[in-house]
Amino acid sequence: SASMALSETGMLLITAATGKIGSIVVEQLSARGIAARALIRNPGQARDLPGIDWMIGDFEDGASMAAALDGVDVMYLACGESQRKVELEKQAIDAASSARVTRVVKVSASDAHDDNASDFRRGNGMIERYLRDSGLAWTILRPTMFNQSLDLLAIAQKGELLSPQGDATTPFIDVRDIADVAVAVLTAENHHDRIYDLTGPDALTLDALAVVVSEVCGKPVTCRHVTDAESYRGLLEAGVDEGMARSMIAHWQSYRARPAALISGWTEILTSHPPRTLRAYLEECVAASGIS
Repeated sequence: SASMALSETGMLLITAATGKIGSIVVEQLSARGIAARALIRNPGQARDLPGIDWMIGDFEDGASMAAALDGVDVMYLACGESQRKVELEKQAIDAASSARVTRVVKVSASDAHDDNASDFRRGNGMIERYLRDSGLAWTILRPTMFNQSLDLLAIAQKGELLSPQGDATTPFIDVRDIADVAVAVLTAENHHDRIYDLTGPDALTLDALAVVVSEVCGKPVTCRHVTDAESYRGLLEAGVDEGMARSMIAHWQSYRARPAALISGWTEILTSHPPRTLRAYLEECVAASGIS
């Protein structure tokens, strides 16, 4: 087997190693011959990847974090969406400080700010602030909406896309590109105290997205603009709890407040390849599903 080398930044710990991005990060590190630790909640999540040392742990279990972080230089910080995300990621940052980690690479969100009306963006902004005040060196990745968050089959079957965000645009990004950027910044020294806004190569209104989905699937898909109140009622009818529904309304309002989305070139600069397009991702979905 290929001998594994440490990254030039030292020992890496990848948290959320089974997440949408983290699972690709550990695969890529392994493929590149870079040794790393990967944090998982239960042993059944471990995969056979050369050079990856699977550690069982939880942000709330201080002893498990101390063990996972022992000798670690750089921690990749991510956490699944939960009502307690802010508290959990703060605990992970505290554990990294105690373990004398050098730098934390945090996956955040576009427009993350600790006074954003969107709970999702505000929560990430609060964690960013805590990290920046921690005394650790940091790198923050702020991706936009994931290509992989679109359920192509469901949209094609329904034939309708609802737009609660008016004419605001979303520059979707592929999780594989976020992972590529994460590997690049985890394994090189020159990304201290930097924030990278990460987007795909084009920004689409939901009207434009409906056109792309129609073309890729070969089925008509229309876009219908809905009010906040109609969106809210629809979320409640779909079984979303009131707190989450309010958060989603505020999130969509935050898009409308800034209709001109930034298209960022950081993916190409940091990985040396252009970002994948949403259309290419949707075409992959069609090929994989056999819709025609």
